[in-house]
Amino acid sequence: MLYSESKERGNRFLIALKIAFPFLILIVYLIYVFSTNRDGLSILLLTFLVPIYTYYIFYLIYNGFKSTLIDKTTRTFNRKEILDLIQKEILKSKTSMIVLVNIENIYDINERYGVNNADNLLREFAKRLNTFFENYNFKKIPIGRYSGGSFLLIIKHKKKELKHLLTMFSKELKNIGINDIEVKVNFSILESDYDSRVENVIKVLTGMVDEDRGCEARIQNIKPNEFEKIVYDAVNKEKFLIKYQPSLNLKTNEIEIYEILVKIYSKNFGLISKYQAQKAINFGGFEKIFDKKIFDYFLKELKTIEDKNLYFSINVSAVSLRDNDFRLYLRDIFHENEIKIENIILEINETKAYKDIKRFSEILTQYKKAGFKIALDNFGGDNCSIEYLKNLPIDIVKFDIQYTKYFNEIKYRKTLKNLLQLCEDLEVKTMIKFVDKQRLYDEIIELKPDYIQGFYISKPKNLNQIMEKK
Repeated sequence: MLYSESKERGNRFLIALKIAFPFLILIVYLIYVFSTNRDGLSILLLTFLVPIYTYYIFYLIYNGFKSTLIDKTTRTFNRKEILDLIQKEILKSKTSMIVLVNIENIYDINERYGVNNADNLLREFAKRLNTFFENYNFKKIPIGRYSGGSFLLIIKHKKKELKHLLTMFSKELKNIGINDIEVKVNFSILESDYDSRVENVIKVLTGMVDEDRGCEARIQNIKPNEFEKIVYDAVNKEKFLIKYQPSLNLKTNEIEIYEILVKIYSKNFGLISKYQAQKAINFGGFEKIFDKKIFDYFLKELKTIEDKNLYFSINVSAVSLRDNDFRLYLRDIFHENEIKIENIILEINETKAYKDIKRFSEILTQYKKAGFKIALDNFGGDNCSIEYLKNLPIDIVKFDIQYTKYFNEIKYRKTLKNLLQLCEDLEVKTMIKFVDKQRLYDEIIELKPDYIQGFYISKPKNLNQIMEKK
């Protein structure tokens, strides 16, 4: 039995006692009235007590159902209860760990297997998580469902050992699954004394889970509110650092495309990547403002570059691109600065496909008519890249890091080879990124992509380094 279920049983028992105790008193009083004293006052009092007690019973029953401690799907603590428990733990203990365990592919499971199967899987997942810790002598672990496939836990244990245990659990589930369904699990851990407010602890935990495998060092030491303030301040004051990642054209053997890498300057915490800042940007609705500021900053630098044959690739939020005002802004700002639009590649990357794909295609076609080129970033990764390749006017695809990271695995190599052939058939240019060694470079050029990017070609450069080379 889950700890939450035993607590819920105890809660129900208390409600039953609250109902039964006044009932016993009322019975005793009834016996007293009808056996010893039947005066009018006693009977009148009894007439008032019966409806009051009836109302009391219904009130307790009604509130008992409302005040349930557990999530009806998983039988773990519900969101309110687990957050309350974590807040209490934060205030009283400095030795506990707050853990967020997340079923990474829960939405895919919902879509593929249906809601009922997904609910059964969630219920079984909670049981297995509880059993796993019980097998390691952890008793009465508070487990609560936070949202979707995310669960929160409170555990008193050393962080390093706890991380090892959770890694074992995630690998075990990945190998055997649940109900013949593949389950991918990730997790994050934070000390209970990290912050005095539970909402800040949860923000950091979810942010840690959301980070990709290949992202930069986590910014765990920045409190959420402080981090958001840093990002907003950077957007308003243009505290940016731009570097340019060169890409080699394999046909001409010349550096042709520079990918723009944006970082935000923080006085106390140094440089923060755009990827790390993206969640705060999205949360505050700053996508368009942020993208405009980046273009403003970038164009100031671009005007000083004499070589007009270079191409620059810049990642832009799809939310911004789908906004008509943003399209007009780009058209006007390039015209005002007398810079060739034809040399600018707009990169997009979305996890889920935009619903009105036909409308999105029409929007991107307008950008192309203006002269921009469109690139699809992280192609073939965990996103909607194939869907977009089929339906959108894409000029170039930039392959996901997994194809270079796992290039020695035959499935990845064959997949990459066939995707390259597909792009060639569709007359879409290709770029393979993160090539950092001679051997990998030699093997990849045999597949004949159009461009290669990575530390073997060149590390990111600042503007002065680009100018020196020219």
